[in-house]
Amino acid sequence: MSTISPFTIAVPDTQINQLHKKLEQATFPDEFDTAGWDMGVPLGEMKRLVNIWREKFDWRAQEKKLNNLLQQYTVPISVDGFGELDIHVIHHRSGNPNAIPLLFIHGWPGSFLEATKLIPLLMKEDEGPAFDVVVPSLPNFGFSQGVSKKGFGLAQYAETLHKVMVALKYDGYVIQGGDWGSMIARAMAQLYAKHIQAIHLNFIPVIPPYPWRSPLRFIQSLASVPFSAKDRAYIARTMDYLTRGNAYMKQQESRPESLGYGLHDSPVALLAWIYDKLHIWSDDYQWSDEEILTWVSIYYFSRAGPAASIRIYYEASAKKPETTSSTGKQNEQVDNWITLEQVLGAHAPPNVRFAVAQFKEEIIMWPMAWYHAIGNVVKEKEFDRGGHFAAWEVPELLAGDLKEFFGRDGAAYEAVQGKDGY
Repeated sequence: MSTISPFTIAVPDTQINQLHKKLEQATFPDEFDTAGWDMGVPLGEMKRLVNIWREKFDWRAQEKKLNNLLQQYTVPISVDGFGELDIHVIHHRSGNPNAIPLLFIHGWPGSFLEATKLIPLLMKEDEGPAFDVVVPSLPNFGFSQGVSKKGFGLAQYAETLHKVMVALKYDGYVIQGGDWGSMIARAMAQLYAKHIQAIHLNFIPVIPPYPWRSPLRFIQSLASVPFSAKDRAYIARTMDYLTRGNAYMKQQESRPESLGYGLHDSPVALLAWIYDKLHIWSDDYQWSDEEILTWVSIYYFSRAGPAASIRIYYEASAKKPETTSSTGKQNEQVDNWITLEQVLGAHAPPNVRFAVAQFKEEIIMWPMAWYHAIGNVVKEKEFDRGGHFAAWEVPELLAGDLKEFFGRDGAAYEAVQGKDGY
């Protein structure tokens, strides 16, 4: 029987040497004199970062820092139809037997790294409830094993993470999610509601209450909450993202393999693709060179390779497979299949309590009233700073909102009471 094992990040020298050789051979395109950030990462910025990555950046120092900071394990998880996967997991226990088990789910272009600022804040029991924090690397990301065949969709990511929590002896738990973490958390609410006490989200895509989809909700949204100037600004911002800012998503959900060749073979392409999002999706956060290069290096050195990470877009948007394959065999994962559209349109079971946190520069923002379509929303909060990477940009705000949600006077306290060891 497979067991949970301690894990240490140890990238082989051959991979580091290969990275340096590729960076030494990098060539660059030209650029318009006044392009700035309007067309993507500026040429001067790319040349500067590539030079630092090649000449000055010390991966071994970052590796040592992460290994010293994080309690890491690999957890073998059997996923229906996909066999056993080794899942890389950060697991920090508070030592309090009544601690609240908190599952933190990252997205793209994030990783387990996003939680490294949040964990120490949640470990401070004198400032709120006690937490046991669990941060898996999603399959195909970081140091988790990659998936070897098509069909690994949102239901399979949900199954994997639920089974991680069960393997760690948490039958009931709470979730924090942004980006794909938000979508996976909502899929988990559909599939494992009896195990999930509450969910905190800082990225909340919903299908607007179009009159032809939900006439009653459309009328209620207009009657009960007339659009303020702020609401109109949110809608305008989101529509700009949906019409101009999500070309990356269309590429990754439709032709991930074609894009993947560049991301896998060229560290320069990978740096540009990810750094562009770090810059434009954050709230004027001052990214240090070390932060950027560590973030991208985790993708470059990932167990499955950087191309594997973008397949979640393709799989989540794919239609439900046929019940039988072309060879006549039964598709085992069909009965456990949830599309992204289904997640966006679903209302979670009422026992799962939601908190929604909207940060100032999030890429998708709707009127707060619309978020009640996801389920039993018992807490709402808007923040005047922070962007898409809230756990990294403003960890103190996110940690504070979590403690407020789960604390003695919080809206989720009743759901987790009995775990009030603080």
